[in-house]
Amino acid sequence: MILVTGASGFLGRHVVRRLLGSGEAVRCLCRPGSPGADWLRSQPVEVVWGYLHDPDGVERAFRGVRHIIHLASPIREVRDAAVEQFHQRAIHCLVGSARRACVDRFLTVSPMGCGTSADLPFLRSRGAAEECLRGSGIPFVILQSSVMFGSGDRLIGGMIRVLCRSGLLVIPGTGKTMLQPIWVGDVASCLLRALRDDKVADRVIPIGGPQHLTYEEVADQVAKMLNLPRVKVHLSLRTLGWLSRLLEGLGCNPFLGYRHLELLNVGTITALDAVKRAFDFQPMPLVEGVAYQLARRQDAGFPTPPSRAERSSRTRGHR
Repeated sequence: MILVTGASGFLGRHVVRRLLGSGEAVRCLCRPGSPGADWLRSQPVEVVWGYLHDPDGVERAFRGVRHIIHLASPIREVRDAAVEQFHQRAIHCLVGSARRACVDRFLTVSPMGCGTSADLPFLRSRGAAEECLRGSGIPFVILQSSVMFGSGDRLIGGMIRVLCRSGLLVIPGTGKTMLQPIWVGDVASCLLRALRDDKVADRVIPIGGPQHLTYEEVADQVAKMLNLPRVKVHLSLRTLGWLSRLLEGLGCNPFLGYRHLELLNVGTITALDAVKRAFDFQPMPLVEGVAYQLARRQDAGFPTPPSRAERSSRTRGHR
């Protein structure tokens, strides 16, 4: 049995689908009233309703569990203190229950750049959570990912929505922040391989896509593929941050949330062959992933492209 937190989120949904496709038994810890609750109910998974900071609920979720994939993170919460409290309480509950359940491996995904000495409170709190896991004595794998893209993401999906509706290409700041976009399906592939691959055990592994691109280069590639008239607008991070805070406070869903903008101001790149070296497959290029997202906009039934890891696993299994 594999326990997944954050199962109804952007990455979580891809991971759950891949686990089910691999024949795994999946249990999801989901808070009551979660926006993704209906989606989870539609999947052949066991759902335990509870909160990550509730020791009793977490303990119930761990019964019979051999692996945990922890993906929950309140990135849309604008108050730094609330985010830090969430990460601290959640990781202590999860680590305590995982230790008592004698799990075989604890997997989690953090944004690249996190650490206890990071400038941003969000990254510091994630770094403290990582430190707690590393010192727990539980076998672990921590993936530190560059920005993810795919169906349902905020970055590429947001660009596509804004361009299609307004013809505007909004560039935060100078647009020169370096990114290494990685397709969400490839992150899911890394997690599946990390479940039982001993060579990655007890490691913190940075992962990213096959290209180093500035934010503006990413935006230009998306706009070129849409083939729409466009006006490029540079707005300061301070202005966009103020607008995002205002919209999120009103319950709206801006193109990029305040915390996403904070993270975009941090360079998130690693070696171009990081995934290949750690997990033995080459991740999807940005243009291929964007082409899929555009096809999905036109046809909701358009099939999800297989990760290149899935293609190679037809001759070499994950296990």
